[in-house]
Amino acid sequence: MRSNDKFILRKQELVIEISKLITRDGFENLTIRGICKELGISTGSFYHYFPDKGDLIKVLFADIDDYFEHVVSKDFTEDEHQNLITFCENYGIYTVRNGVETCRCISVAPLKTKANIYLENDRAIFQVLHQILQRGSLKEQFHLTQSVEETTNMLLILLRGYSADWAKRNGDYDLVAGIKSFITIFMKSIA
Repeated sequence: MRSNDKFILRKQELVIEISKLITRDGFENLTIRGICKELGISTGSFYHYFPDKGDLIKVLFADIDDYFEHVVSKDFTEDEHQNLITFCENYGIYTVRNGVETCRCISVAPLKTKANIYLENDRAIFQVLHQILQRGSLKEQFHLTQSVEETTNMLLILLRGYSADWAKRNGDYDLVAGIKSFITIFMKSIA
């Protein structure tokens, strides 16, 4: 195994462990020293993989992109209505699976840093949803009153809003059911 492959593999292992800590303790309660103590690594090792604590946010955003690009999209069919429902339901499923604390962390994360803008349209989550809406429009399954790009942005904002509200309320309601209700109403508006 090449050293770059070892680096990537070890970083992925650390991400999994750090994600568990975020879920358990909340991002805002984590310190670099605490993370290192929990994982049994030196601070030098931590900084070798993550130049600063903010890099952990990038990991969370990359994880949701990977989930939609490589897991959810495999379930798509020729029916773009069903694909849109699948996308939205999976947004809720992903959020619930990762927990309230991780959702809070993502919800309060700065959406723009010197190196990244997490709302960029080239992110996989945006592209997967955009492609569903674009294919649905071309097939005349959807009749959008706004551009595909504007509709994609609007849907992602609404999904993020539902997730943030769910986290703010400590997961006290069924997020997936709430998103299903929303998407049912939304689908009627574009049918």
